Amino acid sequence: MTINIIIANKHKLFIYLLYVGLSCLFTISLNILHSIYFLKIELTTVSFVTPIFAGLLFGLMLARIKTLSTQLRNIAYTDSLTKIYNRLHFTHFLDAEIDKVKRYGGEFSIIFFDLDHFKEVNDNYGHLTGDDVLIQVTDIVSKANRSADTFARYGGEEFIILAPETGLKGALIHAERLRHDIDKFKFNTAGHITSSFGVAEFNAETDSIETLIERADKALYLAKERGRNRVEKA
Repeated sequence: MTINIIIANKHKLFIYLLYVGLSCLFTISLNILHSIYFLKIELTTVSFVTPIFAGLLFGLMLARIKTLSTQLRNIAYTDSLTKIYNRLHFTHFLDAEIDKVKRYGGEFSIIFFDLDHFKEVNDNYGHLTGDDVLIQVTDIVSKANRSADTFARYGGEEFIILAPETGLKGALIHAERLRHDIDKFKFNTAGHITSSFGVAEFNAETDSIETLIERADKALYLAKERGRNRVEKA
C-alpha cells in the first residue's frame, strides 16, 4: 500500500512539473514574440521573469484540473468502499462482452453472489464491521479472480463477476472456489461468514443483459432456499 502511494505521488509530481515546464515555455515564448516583434520594445528582467511566475500558476491550475478529472472518473466508475467497479460501469463491460460474443462467437458466464445473513453482521457488530467484511471479501475474491475477469459490487452485500471465455462448467468451478475461500476465512470481528452463488452462462440467441442477470439472480436465490453457502446454476 505504501509503495502504491509513493508511486501515485511521484506520478502526480511528474504531471505537475510537466505542466509547469510546458506552461513556462509557452508563456515565455509568447512574451518574447509579443515584446520584440509586436510591441517593438526591449525585454527587461521584470518582463521576462513575470511570465515564468504566470507559467507556474497556470501549470499548477492545469495539474489540479487533471487530478480532479481523475478523481471524478474514479468516482463515476468505482465503488467508494471496496474500490472495485460499481454496478453502472460493470454493465458497460457486460454490454461489450455480449456484443463481442454475438459478433464473433465464443462464450462467457457471470457469477452473482452475496453474503449470507449480512444484516446480522451489521446489527450485531455495527456498520463499520460490516464495511470491513465487504472490503475483506473484495480482497479474497480479487486474489482468486483471473486478470481477465471483471469484478464489481452490485449493491449492498451483492457482488458480480464477468468471466470471459468461460462456459458454465468453468464458472461453477470458479464460484465453488470463491465460496470455499470465503467460508474458510476468519474475519476480524465478525468471525465466520458464508456466501451464496448463482451462475449463468450467456445464451447468444435468447439473452440480453437483463435476462442474463435475472437468471443468475434466480440461481442465487435458489442457493438461498436450499440452505445457503452453496453454488447453484441457472
